[in-house]
Amino acid sequence: MAEFRDQTLTGVQTLDDNIYVRCEFINARLVYQGGAAPGFDSCTFEDAEFVFEGAAARTLGFLRGMSSADTNMRDIVLGFLPGLR
Repeated sequence: MAEFRDQTLTGVQTLDDNIYVRCEFINARLVYQGGAAPGFDSCTFEDAEFVFEGAAARTLGFLRGMSSADTNMRDIVLGFLPGLR
């Protein structure tokens, strides 16, 4: 696991397995591929976008499909993520 401290990061940044402390993400494309979750402590984000690829993208697609109104599973999916309500 890599740790980044007090840095300004731009461009494509692969987040998996990394820890970021007091970093600035400016004009950055933040890519999460489904590995170990990154950690953020006191970071700022300016014109940054989060992108999900690989296993992370497939997991989001699965949850989106399960949460559609016609599946009657929306409450179950939202139950996985109680902090987002």
